[in-house]
Amino acid sequence: MTLEDTTKTLAMSQEGSFPLHMTEFDLNLVVHKGVMPFEQFARRRWATANFPPVQGLDVLDVGCAFGLSGLHFANIGARSVTCVDISALAVGNTAENAVRNNIDNLQALQSDVFSNVPSGRPFDAIFWNAPSRLDPNTNHCGEEPGREIIDSEFLVLRRLLAEGPNWLTQGGRIIVSLGGNNSADILTNIVQENFLECSTLIRGSGEDGKACTLIQIHKPFDRANVRFDQSERLTKRARNVYPAGVTRVSIGTIPIQGMSDRLSIYAQSGEGARVTDVDGNHYVDFHNNFSTLVHGHRHAGTIAAVASQLERGTSFGNATAADVDLAEMICERVPAIERLRYLNSGTEAVMFAIKAARAMTGRTRLAKLEGAFHGTYDWAEVSTRSHPGNWGDSPSSIAPYRNTPAHVTDDVVVLTINDVERSRNIIERHGSELACIVVDMLPCAAGMMPLDESYLSMLQDVAHKHGILLISDEVVCFRLGYQGASAARAFQPDFVTLGKVLGGGLPIGVVGGKKILMEAFAPQDSAPVPQGGTFSANPLSMAAGRAALASLTAPELDRISALGCYLREQSEAAAAENDLAISVQGAGSLFRFHAKKTRPCTYREAHHNAMESEILRRLQVGMLERGFYVAAPFWGSISTSMGKTHIEDFLNAFRSCLSEIPEIKEFCNRSAP
Repeated sequence: MTLEDTTKTLAMSQEGSFPLHMTEFDLNLVVHKGVMPFEQFARRRWATANFPPVQGLDVLDVGCAFGLSGLHFANIGARSVTCVDISALAVGNTAENAVRNNIDNLQALQSDVFSNVPSGRPFDAIFWNAPSRLDPNTNHCGEEPGREIIDSEFLVLRRLLAEGPNWLTQGGRIIVSLGGNNSADILTNIVQENFLECSTLIRGSGEDGKACTLIQIHKPFDRANVRFDQSERLTKRARNVYPAGVTRVSIGTIPIQGMSDRLSIYAQSGEGARVTDVDGNHYVDFHNNFSTLVHGHRHAGTIAAVASQLERGTSFGNATAADVDLAEMICERVPAIERLRYLNSGTEAVMFAIKAARAMTGRTRLAKLEGAFHGTYDWAEVSTRSHPGNWGDSPSSIAPYRNTPAHVTDDVVVLTINDVERSRNIIERHGSELACIVVDMLPCAAGMMPLDESYLSMLQDVAHKHGILLISDEVVCFRLGYQGASAARAFQPDFVTLGKVLGGGLPIGVVGGKKILMEAFAPQDSAPVPQGGTFSANPLSMAAGRAALASLTAPELDRISALGCYLREQSEAAAAENDLAISVQGAGSLFRFHAKKTRPCTYREAHHNAMESEILRRLQVGMLERGFYVAAPFWGSISTSMGKTHIEDFLNAFRSCLSEIPEIKEFCNRSAP
């Protein structure tokens, strides 16, 4: 049913043709007489269609009418929706529509705003579709028909903004749909009266051509409201059981302002784009477990797949249909993978790719990019942590840990990122000795600078010339294209290693490649490279991985890549406006901040001195306190559970950090060349 059809029908219905039946947002709806003025329908539908993502959120829909907005939110993944209306008829209509559409995560209540909403129930978003007129009754003495309704709606707005903040979770917001010419000024005045902040989410027009705006309103940032008591207690307990008080080098401690000691932030739960810590602080999660959670937390399809597998068992000494299902999906999707083997981590995937390359070439040495991290296999880890004190004039093979056997570093040739001629010369000198070159299209640890087309072309040419096998490590950067990073860059590797997003949040590693080369792992009883693992191809990871990969569609990848581009560009623009030396590298839905005036193109350019590192540390902590979680030193990823609003909120918090943390400007000025 078109908008014109709907509005005409609603208009006619005022004359008695109720109940009206319609289909909107794939919902089968019935509308009873008197639940909503038909002239409000176009803007309500526009607001519902353009509302920020609600996956995993608790939402309150004030003035629900027949339930269009709340039902849609519940249907697309909100954790819970509470619909309230002062009209008992509207509440009954909404409840009826919930039953008609088998929606069980929605509750409809008769309430004048918050009166009958159960106490102690905070909301992540409170929505109100305002009427076209909001001007208060000043001096009309009841002469204008319908004036009392306008006054009532004006009072709803006043109450919504006076009491609403007390019903919000930390980081929650009130979202108001506005129309009419004077509404914005009236709303702004009431926002200021209540010491709140507001910003425009989106402007547009309904299908009736009338202007529509979504405004978000929230409490200003107050550091005093952020508590870390439980995380502090757990950090102290952890120091009694873990070396350095942490379980892995990638999970460190951070200095929170006002705290006497550094602490780890302990997670309690996650939902969609948000994670909640043990103190009840909420964060928009741009960390996503080091980019693993490409769909955010508790992705519905992944949860359902894992739950289904749990009913049948967690692991077996047998193969399962689940591993074949996922393998077929990967082979069909990634051109470079004709055969594959499963492992339990990206480290293992790279390790077995290197072993296979050695077995199939008869050579032992390998080449890798300076600063690039490929897991913790000795040879793959060489020069990951090189620094000005040991890297010398040319890229050197730097031992990854104390007392590394000398032959490990001797076996590794190190290349300069994006330096075509120098890298070509190095490979030419050692070409007959090299089994493989390990390549990351977007080496995160080295600075997340994309490899130049000319550099990738050189690697392919020189590798082919000398019979060197190419390993494309896509554990992090697979998300750069629907068929993976190498296919997106027209790079033709011999092996591809995968992990992270392929496991849907559970442990996984994949080594795949050309059929003839993957024979390194066959036959079963006398393979050149024996490969096994008690939990390799475990059915939980297989089920989660298949669900996650199926949901990682080309349109979704394009959408979050566009969001990533927007975040990088606008962050740099904000820094430039403040005359600060901050740039952002990355590609697709991945980003990494640098305390540099211009984007670095090599690992050495990306290396941060102590002062530059301090800038990033202050930014990371500042964003954390404002409800945005990023990985240290300052990098992250965008998940499919995010929308444009999440990015705008990130940018607003980033601008706040730039203006409210004076040390950042001080450090930037001191570190400028």
